[in-house]
Amino acid sequence: MRLVLLALTALLAHGAAAAAPPVLRLTGPVKELAADGGRVAVLVQTSRPRCTQSRVAVWQPSTRSLAPIGVSPCSESVSTGAAISEVALAGRRVAYLEYAGGNTRELQLKSATLPVRRPVVVASASFDLDEISGTFLGRLAGDGGLLAFDWWQACPSCGGRGIPDSSSVWRLSTAGVPCPTAGLGTRPFCDIVRAGPLGERLLAVGGGLLAIRTAEGLAIVTGENALRASIPIAAGVFRAARLDGDGRTLAVLTATGVRNELRAYDTAGRATATYRLPAAPTSGAASCGDPSGCSMPALRLEDIQSGIAVLVSGRDVRLVRLSDGKVALIRAPGRTPVHAQLEPDGLYYSYSLTARSSRVAFLPFSGLAARFR
Repeated sequence: MRLVLLALTALLAHGAAAAAPPVLRLTGPVKELAADGGRVAVLVQTSRPRCTQSRVAVWQPSTRSLAPIGVSPCSESVSTGAAISEVALAGRRVAYLEYAGGNTRELQLKSATLPVRRPVVVASASFDLDEISGTFLGRLAGDGGLLAFDWWQACPSCGGRGIPDSSSVWRLSTAGVPCPTAGLGTRPFCDIVRAGPLGERLLAVGGGLLAIRTAEGLAIVTGENALRASIPIAAGVFRAARLDGDGRTLAVLTATGVRNELRAYDTAGRATATYRLPAAPTSGAASCGDPSGCSMPALRLEDIQSGIAVLVSGRDVRLVRLSDGKVALIRAPGRTPVHAQLEPDGLYYSYSLTARSSRVAFLPFSGLAARFR
């Protein structure tokens, strides 16, 4: 393990200390970002002959420090592949979803704290790749002291990709019931937030609250499943949602055909603003959340912080101030894919330079105000 961590440090850290504003240089494409508490967790894919791997590290621009957290097996070493598919950050805790296996795909939710950095298996699931039936795990979301995820089951007799016949939303805790497991290792530090027979799913967390997709629309609940608000939104219109870190605002991305709108609600469920967005053939969330994989939408709602929503389309990072609809547009200097996260300290965004070279840039929050037009 020590050799792996040293190799990861050498891979990610070269040249990262002297840039102003800070820029982290990576030797592989960034798959996902998750920022919180002045840090950003980076999920990057690296390649060398006969070995493609996923790696997670946490970067803190203020101290120019990089903490390697975890690495997947070589994808080529497993018959149906292996990788890390999601990452989340909640204060000093980072979590990621690792998968591997043959005809049966095994999923492990691993978690580590800073500065200890020793990942442990928190929850697990296992499903059949041919029938897409079994237990599933994913849709990680973190903010402050709250780290949550989904665990669900698919009916073996439903055919095709399977239909969720039971689902549950969980959060990590210091004491509680055993986390859900498929016999791949776990520890009893979870609380169940919500469970039901329908395919309810976790959308976002922020300010101690969770946003959950329901059959009727959206529910905003506390970590103990106390209902704060219900917002009716038709399934065919809804695309993505994010909660502000201050727990005051919910940003919702909706679409009718290629027409996209950004809607703002307070966490009591009252609509406060609606803004028209550029047309896009597809729109949705920045993270996949499906262990079977999914395509990345052309327009993505990635984050919201201090009343500013963050959307990404192509190379453009679009910051929308929900109080007045003014927009700050930042064009990444490289290539797609582009990812972005906004925190009280500033904006983190990633872009590629070549197939095996990418960057994570940081812009302090104080410098963003002058960009709005």
